Amino acid sequence: MTQSDVSEYYGDLNYDRSDLLPPYPFGVDFELSEIPIDCERTKIGWAFGASRQWRGPEGLHIREYHGRYFGHYDRVDPRKNLIGHWILDAPFELAVGSTGVIGMFASLTTNAPAAVTWITATLVASIATSTVARRIFS
Repeated sequence: MTQSDVSEYYGDLNYDRSDLLPPYPFGVDFELSEIPIDCERTKIGWAFGASRQWRGPEGLHIREYHGRYFGHYDRVDPRKNLIGHWILDAPFELAVGSTGVIGMFASLTTNAPAAVTWITATLVASIATSTVARRIFS
C-alpha cells in the first residue's frame, strides 16, 4: 500500500489541526468549528444541557449545544485516571460525592454528632486535597 493509498483510506496523515484546536489553558471553554477526527463520543462528564459529548487527545472535552461545539482541556483524562480527574478537574464533584458517601455511611453507623464530624472532616479533606494537587500540578 502506497502513501497515497493510505492517505486516501485514512485521510491526510500529516493533517495540521492547530487551527482547529488552538492552545488554551486548562478549564477555559472555547468554540470549535467541528469535532476533530480523533475524538470519541462519551458519557463521562456532566452534560450541563449538552446533547452530546466527546473526549479527545490531551484531555480535550467537547460538548455540543444546539449544533455548536464548545471544548475545554482537562488536566487529567478521566478515561485514564478518574481519581486524578476528580482531584484536579472536578474538585466540587469530589467534595460533594465523598462527603455524601461518608455522610450516609456515618449516619447509619454512628450517632448524629459523630456523623456531622465525619461529614465535615471529609469535606475539608477533599477540598484540601484538591487545592494542594492544583498547586503542585498546575
